Amino acid sequence: MSGWRITQLTSGSDKSRYHSHSYYDIPVFNGAGDRIVAHRMTMQGRDIEPADRVEVGFVDIAKPEHFEPLAQTSAWSWQQGPLAQWVAGGPHIVFNSREGGLFRARLLDTNSGESTLLARTVYAVAPDGEAFYGLNMRRLETLRPGYGYATHESAPVLERAPASDGIWRMDRDGGKTLLVSIADLRDVYFGAAPARERLYHRAKRFTYWLNHLKLSPDGTRFTVKLRWRRIGGPWSDKQGASLTGRVDGTQLRVLAKGLSHVIWLNERQLYAWQSDALILFDDAPHDRAPPKILLPDLVKQNVHMRHLPPGACDTLQEAVFDTPYKETVDLVHYRADGEGLYHSRIARFTGHAPARGRFRCDLHPCPSADGKRIALTSLRDGGRQIYLVERED
Repeated sequence: MSGWRITQLTSGSDKSRYHSHSYYDIPVFNGAGDRIVAHRMTMQGRDIEPADRVEVGFVDIAKPEHFEPLAQTSAWSWQQGPLAQWVAGGPHIVFNSREGGLFRARLLDTNSGESTLLARTVYAVAPDGEAFYGLNMRRLETLRPGYGYATHESAPVLERAPASDGIWRMDRDGGKTLLVSIADLRDVYFGAAPARERLYHRAKRFTYWLNHLKLSPDGTRFTVKLRWRRIGGPWSDKQGASLTGRVDGTQLRVLAKGLSHVIWLNERQLYAWQSDALILFDDAPHDRAPPKILLPDLVKQNVHMRHLPPGACDTLQEAVFDTPYKETVDLVHYRADGEGLYHSRIARFTGHAPARGRFRCDLHPCPSADGKRIALTSLRDGGRQIYLVERED
């Protein structure tokens, strides 16, 4: 672990007090890099009931073992928590909540404790903190359990590709706008797909949903996953495609089919896992460069990768990633310079059982804005707890 030190920031697994940060692709560090927004649970390893609440708060890295609770929510999932994240570096955080039986997002000032409600749930936040973008988390839970939010109600009868639901933009004053519908995104995908595939979709009568909405570093474009399945039928990662578009809902285009863990490298390129390789894609309407395989001798499985530092980078010069879907998970550091390519295991985390399924605990390494600190969640001590990895140089 040369060059890095690791600190366990939270504890309490022996007392059924568990802690986690949200997904690996959102800003869980504040702008100063000294606080991590997180949530605390009292249960693990079972399906979430609508009454199960978590505390949302933060961990001050100068005070290991101390979690500062700020609010509670019953809108959360095992894989992504309540999607709690800092807004433009702080002091505000935003997280998803259940209000009067409806899923919405709450914007909270961590200094004053004052909060306001947004019109719908939030998935991604504009870099300037003035716009919030979200998806239908109930539809997501119905079609992909473990990522959306549980309800007492029976599963709704879903329209296959609704024109009235999709990617939503919210403003601080409570306004909301449907930027692009699921029907629109399906049609864009159909427009780029071979005729045989379009006929196959229509014959199978798939139902479509959205997941993993992410903004480019400059906040001008988004990427989202369009996925499909037959209700009650099997599903796999191949049943989906990643699309991109402007945040005003225009300039929609298909990035590729069957992608996993898509991340913006800069305003014009994204990297993702596809089939059996890490691939770099151009987000371009015409004369798109052929996809490029990245790190073929190093990355040989689907991983959660974050380039360092976050933001716009010209090349994938430095990154960290985990090796998920195993009971023993590594955190790996990669760096390339003029002398060659270097990689090393930062740390090894044992006890990640189950290795797969919606109760699994991936490390989800998430760096601070300067790339000098990394937050992750591990089952190393028997329960979900937050760890901090810091550069020593």
